[in-house]
Amino acid sequence: MKGSFILFPGESNNYLYILVKGTANVMVQSASGINLILHVYDAYSCFGDLELFNKHAKTFVVVCSSDCETIILHKDKVFEWMRNDFEFTKFLIEQLTEKILNTSHKLTSLSLLSVTDRFLYCIYTHYKIGDLGTLTKEMVCTETVIPLRSLNRSIAECKKNELIEFKSKHFRIISLEKFERHCREIM
Repeated sequence: MKGSFILFPGESNNYLYILVKGTANVMVQSASGINLILHVYDAYSCFGDLELFNKHAKTFVVVCSSDCETIILHKDKVFEWMRNDFEFTKFLIEQLTEKILNTSHKLTSLSLLSVTDRFLYCIYTHYKIGDLGTLTKEMVCTETVIPLRSLNRSIAECKKNELIEFKSKHFRIISLEKFERHCREIM
C-alpha cells in the first residue's frame, strides 16, 4: 500500500526483495533531518541484495510510492538460484552496479548543486514522499543548510520561473511538468 514501509533503516537483512508491481523509494535521512531519495525501484527491480553479500551492510528505508507487490527470497535460495542460473547472477550484478553508479552520481551531483537547486531537490523529495503539505521554511533551511534569507531569494526565483511558490505558509508546485523536468535535469 502506498506509504507503507517495506524495509526499515539499519536492520540486518537475509532476504532479496523483488518488486513485481508498483514503485518504491529507497531513502536515507541524515542526522540533521535531510531526506534523500537514493533510488526509485520499479517493477522487476530488486533490493536487499547488498546486505546478502556484505555482512556489515544495513538496510535503508524502502517505502512504497504506489501500491506494491514483492517476492521475498531467503539468501540461501538466492545463492542456490545464482549457482544454477548464470542469467540470474548477471541480473543481480547489473542491479548492484547500476545502484552503485546511480548513487555515486546522485551524491556527487547534490554536493555541486546551487542553493536554488538544493531547495528544489528538497521540495522534490518531499513531493515524492507525499508530505509537501507539512514542509516549513525552517525545515527546508535545516535539511538543505540554506540560510533563510537565501531561501527567500530562491523561492522568489522559483516563483518567477513558475516552479514553486510559498503561499499561506505552504509550498505549492506551480507547474508540475516544468518542475519535474527541471528536477530531472539537475539530477
